[in-house]
Amino acid sequence: MRTRKTTRRSITLPGRFFTGLGTPEDVVLTDLSVGGCRFASGARKLPLGAPLQIYVAGSGPHRATVKWVEGGEVGVTFTSPLSEEQFENFRHSHVPDLAAQGTPGDFEDVPDELPQRFC
Repeated sequence: MRTRKTTRRSITLPGRFFTGLGTPEDVVLTDLSVGGCRFASGARKLPLGAPLQIYVAGSGPHRATVKWVEGGEVGVTFTSPLSEEQFENFRHSHVPDLAAQGTPGDFEDVPDELPQRFC
């Protein structure tokens, strides 16, 4: 059972991380706290304890360490915690997960044949 020192909030934010001199990898952060974050690991395998630098919504780089890897997700701890101000700015600028809410409204079916236009 894992325990955290700070509470994480569900969020959707763009991020980018890199390890050492490696190629940057774009990710979507799904949880964020002042002490760390979670994101999908993508194709790259990250070992426990690996140091990395991560940009969160264009802010950074923030130094971090991989704390856990499970089910295609990675949890990292920031070396220096985010300030409460940074955390609140990220929290209020996140992209809402519209897929979870569904899409309201009715849409007309797209016709099988679209009109051709000649100019």
